[in-house]
Amino acid sequence: MPVYTKLYGLFFLTICVIFYSLAYLIKDSANRSVVSRVLLLCADLVFYAYAGVTFLPALLYVVVVTYLGGLLLGKRGKLFPLFCTLLFAPLVAYKFLQWNQGDFIIPLGISFFTLQAYSYLNSVYKKDAEPERSFLTVAVFVSFFPAVSSGPILRSSKIIPQLKAPKDFEYDRVTDGMKLYCLGLFKKMVLADNLALYIQSVNEQFALGNVHGLAVITAAIFYSLQLYLDFSGYSDIVIGCSKVLGFDIDRNFDHPYMARTITEFWRRWHISLSSWLRDYIYFPLGGSKRGAFRTYINILIVFVISGLWHGNGLNYIVWGLLHGLFQCVERALKAFTHGKYKGSRLVTFVMVTFAWMFFAEKSVGDALGKIRAFSIIPRDISEVFSGKHLLVEALQVPQDMNFLMLVVGIVIFALVSVITYEKDGLELIRKIPAVPRWVLYNLLILGVLFFSASTQVSFIYNKF
Repeated sequence: MPVYTKLYGLFFLTICVIFYSLAYLIKDSANRSVVSRVLLLCADLVFYAYAGVTFLPALLYVVVVTYLGGLLLGKRGKLFPLFCTLLFAPLVAYKFLQWNQGDFIIPLGISFFTLQAYSYLNSVYKKDAEPERSFLTVAVFVSFFPAVSSGPILRSSKIIPQLKAPKDFEYDRVTDGMKLYCLGLFKKMVLADNLALYIQSVNEQFALGNVHGLAVITAAIFYSLQLYLDFSGYSDIVIGCSKVLGFDIDRNFDHPYMARTITEFWRRWHISLSSWLRDYIYFPLGGSKRGAFRTYINILIVFVISGLWHGNGLNYIVWGLLHGLFQCVERALKAFTHGKYKGSRLVTFVMVTFAWMFFAEKSVGDALGKIRAFSIIPRDISEVFSGKHLLVEALQVPQDMNFLMLVVGIVIFALVSVITYEKDGLELIRKIPAVPRWVLYNLLILGVLFFSASTQVSFIYNKF
């Protein structure tokens, strides 16, 4: 039940109506909190079962291990390695099967809710949190339906207290959530999915031997944008839905393509994962406190693990290594220039886009084949200027695609991103007078209705 579909919209609306009807009818706050969690757990299980009933045991297994682990670790911390092993065993097993069989489908979101569960066990083990006595609360935390498929990776310290708090309907919070929901749909269905159709067309032509360097590099740039708009659009929908239900989830993206360095990029891209890797792998390895050489090794280890987490091919390891190497080079440049090196947005975007080429392809060889195609870009440019090819032919634009409209949409989104770079978008919207504000709302909705891609494209991160 992808969160951009009409079915999910109906499902979510039904949950919201029941959720707030119960909140209105049950006056006692303690009872209202329990009933709300029961409803959410039912919604979690229905949502997950729709993706595949056979995958439910994997989710329930992680829930049980997390709950029992929390109770026992509160008394015997020595059991922490055992429960870590039990928790990560299904993820490792499924990843191993996927690596060896290629087309093996792993349970929806297992990479995300396993890391989520670990954050809770780690907090209990380190005495940063008390063991949660309520199985219901732990179950809802692990399987929270808006985020279970692709994150953001939730932290128990932030979500569990919210789960226990009784919920009341708050107009401003609910409308803010709906704004994020609609924005996420626009980013996903209008921008990301149309970009995907262009990229798919170029890839098909490339496979047939009809290669144009201009088209390949444009597709590479568009893939960077597609991945961002696809995943950040999903995150906006999840955060928006959670906000409607009364839960505050931290943003998962913060203008990553405006970062000046790769290090800054990772502070802004997939924030819930990058912060998890920082807190639970990089810092325990020693972080940057054991000298420059050890710091470089720690960075490389973290990004190799990130690559393995994302996929089952050598191309993902190369992608992770590239990001690790980029960060090591940046640190060396800062040390050499005594901190004067500030980076460049353009250079950072080029490096990120180059690395995404390995992420996007099925193998390292496929990625290198695309990169070699860059050598014919001068020929393509020459043929365009000489009139041998039209620009749309060199770019291999599909005949049924309104390419200009897509570019305009990207430019408009880029301008909005610049405006909201240092300012909260929701706050800016609230300051707009009512009439133009509602005009914008309607334009956003009409954009989703009339300019969505002709073919729905699955969320890229669903496969992780």
